[in-house]
Amino acid sequence: MIRIKEKFFILKDSLARKMDKSIFVVMLLGFLLVLYQISFPKEEIIKDWINDALRQIPRILMSIYLFKWFITVFLSEKKGIFHKEHNLELILFILLLLFNFFKKESQLLSSDYFLYLLITSLFFLRFMEFSSQIKTSLMNPAVLFAISFLVLIFWGTAMLLMPHATYGKFKFVDAAFMATSAVCVTGLSTVDLATKFTDLGAEILFVLFQIGGLGLMTFTNFFAVLFRGGMSLRNQLMLSNIVELDEPGSLFSVLKRILFYAFFVELAGAVCIYLAIGGENNAKTWFFSIFHSVAAFCGAGFSIIHDGLYNANYRFNYPLLWIISLLVIFGGMGFPVVNDLYNAIKHFAKGIVRYVFFRERFQYQARLLTVHSALVLCATAVLLVLGTLAFYFLEGNHTLAEHKSWGGKFTLSFFGSVVPRSAGFNAVNMGAITQGTILIYLLLMWIGGAPNSTAGGIKVTTFSLALLNVVSLAKGRERVEIFNREITRSSIQRSYVVIFLSFLIMGIGVFLVSIFDPHVSLQRVAFECFSAYGTVGLSLNLTPQLSDNSKWVIIVLMYLGRVGLFTILFGLFSKDRSVNYKYPKESVQVL
Repeated sequence: MIRIKEKFFILKDSLARKMDKSIFVVMLLGFLLVLYQISFPKEEIIKDWINDALRQIPRILMSIYLFKWFITVFLSEKKGIFHKEHNLELILFILLLLFNFFKKESQLLSSDYFLYLLITSLFFLRFMEFSSQIKTSLMNPAVLFAISFLVLIFWGTAMLLMPHATYGKFKFVDAAFMATSAVCVTGLSTVDLATKFTDLGAEILFVLFQIGGLGLMTFTNFFAVLFRGGMSLRNQLMLSNIVELDEPGSLFSVLKRILFYAFFVELAGAVCIYLAIGGENNAKTWFFSIFHSVAAFCGAGFSIIHDGLYNANYRFNYPLLWIISLLVIFGGMGFPVVNDLYNAIKHFAKGIVRYVFFRERFQYQARLLTVHSALVLCATAVLLVLGTLAFYFLEGNHTLAEHKSWGGKFTLSFFGSVVPRSAGFNAVNMGAITQGTILIYLLLMWIGGAPNSTAGGIKVTTFSLALLNVVSLAKGRERVEIFNREITRSSIQRSYVVIFLSFLIMGIGVFLVSIFDPHVSLQRVAFECFSAYGTVGLSLNLTPQLSDNSKWVIIVLMYLGRVGLFTILFGLFSKDRSVNYKYPKESVQVL
């Protein structure tokens, strides 16, 4: 009897694996048919035949998902219908059932283009899940991180090409540009969002920069744990490496904290923006508030109003500018810093409660903030102060002249020191800023925000370590020390590698754009390339005027700025094994 039972469960597991392979084969077949349908010219009868075949794929997938869920739940030793590890099959079945039921009622759902997007999206999601289970040398955290952004960009491009997403024709290069700008939370735009995109197009951009800001792998692994009850040890180690977590066992707790922090700040920001603009209580006003709150927190810099925050109705709304500034700062601090601040606040709160109510002695903790968090907070504060003062004195009698009060000028100066390091919002006429301000902006865009945040650039820690190393060498020291700690040599080396690669990439970008658009001044080209690589989104009114070739260059710069060329190289190159020998040391003259 026991043997029969064992054979039964072995047969069940074998059927489940075959169902997984069948799902992947059906999705692959559908994806190949979609590629053939949209890429090659063909007769109408063949085109109609392929469309008929594609319409059957959601029904086939629905049947397979239902069958798999049935054999894994009802033929399982566990009692009950809903098991976390099998809920995903049930959810996908319900979604496909709703699609097949309502597609005749909706013009959008019944369109061939939406069917193509549905099949392509399902295939890429399945491919990501399937590839994450393959134990190859290429599937390391760095490569998987880079691939996840490419998949999201591809999906976003296809979504923006939908006829219902824009008014009039939309070129492929512009769709790819806008999708990359949203996924990489940059904010550069080749078109006017207020006039080109429909409500659906704005919602697609919203989804892209929300997922791109927090990271696709953060969402996928969170819901993998939520639906399946856990993730493999390999996936835990992968994501722990990406978010730089020392304890993979606490990964789900950290993911929950990241998402809770992000959604809480975005929701609070949306409410504050709604109160600041004093609009009517309708869906349009709330969408405006939520859109700009998420765009600010994620550092995207998109705005659905004409001229952005430079619009006459908003650039004098100083409370709104302060809210946007704080959201950008909270998003650019980085989740490790937020986690340290959370632990520090929790420690102090517990100590105060125990002292007040139980008269327990306050327990002193030697180090509440790591060196990383302390360095990020100090560097951020210094850059904000210096940036505000520089903007105030350089622009006080120029772009800030229309703001008569001291408070208004200070608000715009603080806003002008915040947005170049992360978000591309502009509340002044970018075409009229002084040469000195342009240089300050180039520096701030290059530095960027904190690691593991929504901000771009080389990161404040990289710039700070390089600067500290220069000071140490000038003083004749062999070590870099800060906050009573010695910085590791590998951190110093990586900072210089990141700096060198940033100049190399931006230099190549400036060179190529100057060739493709020789009529544009070098200053405007450099500003555009710095903004793209720093994923900032500010522009000297150049982006819509770029040629198609230059747009592709900017697309690559935005992608490399978000993912990082060093991250890609680190993932592609094989690591040298440690050796037990050393060559004799010798000096090389550098000065």
